[in-house]
Amino acid sequence: MLLLFDVGLETDLRAFVRVGRSAALVAVIGIVVPGLLGWGVAAWWLPGSPGLAHVFVGAALTATSVGITARVLKDLGATASREAQIIIGAAILDDVLGLVVLAVVSGMATAAAGAGGLGWTAIAGILLRAVLFLGAAAALGHFRSAPIVRLAGRTGRESILVLGLALCFGLAWASERLGLADIIGAFAAGMMLDPYGKGVRVRDDQPTLAELLHPLSAVFGPLFFVLMGARIDLGLAVSASVLGLAALLTVCAVAGKLACALGVVEPGANRLAVGIGMVPRGEVGLIFAGIGAGLVVAGRPLLDAGIFSTVVLMVLVTTVVTPVGLRWVLQRDQGVRRSDRTAAPA
Repeated sequence: MLLLFDVGLETDLRAFVRVGRSAALVAVIGIVVPGLLGWGVAAWWLPGSPGLAHVFVGAALTATSVGITARVLKDLGATASREAQIIIGAAILDDVLGLVVLAVVSGMATAAAGAGGLGWTAIAGILLRAVLFLGAAAALGHFRSAPIVRLAGRTGRESILVLGLALCFGLAWASERLGLADIIGAFAAGMMLDPYGKGVRVRDDQPTLAELLHPLSAVFGPLFFVLMGARIDLGLAVSASVLGLAALLTVCAVAGKLACALGVVEPGANRLAVGIGMVPRGEVGLIFAGIGAGLVVAGRPLLDAGIFSTVVLMVLVTTVVTPVGLRWVLQRDQGVRRSDRTAAPA
């Protein structure tokens, strides 16, 4: 919840307005193609697993970790490039769309666990609740975030942290009551308090809420990754079936995001760089996997130990290969452009 609360604090709602046609197309392709590929592979490889498990595996492949790509772009000094603007805009939109997908799938699992209906009407109701929940948080953030921060500032600088955590856990509880995942509420809380990602603070000379949150994130963030690692059954992880499925899911994960290059309509933009930049799943993919392992349907985890291990392996591989591939493509592109300028007549 703290990880997604922090992501919400960094989300700029204005980015959705200026995201551009390319970024929007890249984000939509980055959700649809890997999701369908993951679902198809899981249904073919695991015919005995529940249909919802297949859907959840596909949903896990839709994730994109904007933090990893943004760090590589920053290290290369390429954050102002057209490719970087498309990748960042698309990744942010991909995060929101991915959370909506997660909300729908987790809601379906919750309904199935309670012997509720899973017809199209029930699925549409879950989707509508997710969209309205996030939309209401965005609207409240746009109109009421400043008065809320001013009210918190009257009692001291630390009060904004207390308010932020209370809102994070409160909306997480509310989203669970609506049949959605708790991290949806945590993300909505961050987006409500800082709708433009500019760093909400009590006064100009005071630290931002994200900075005050950093000590907590520095403690609980690593513990989250330790917990995910502790859930892996090493005996299963090295079995032929798990490694085979992990390899197929990794291919689908990479190919599905590389297909995002088809959505780039900006002239002169490096389509391959955009596709590679959308590949890493990082912490977002692990969150998807963790929620799937925690959902129980018919008395069993939705993602059993074997499926969970395959998803984690896919996340690890896509996270490791992306910085290498992105550096290679961008540095090659920069070298070609320098050569063209050198060869151009004076």
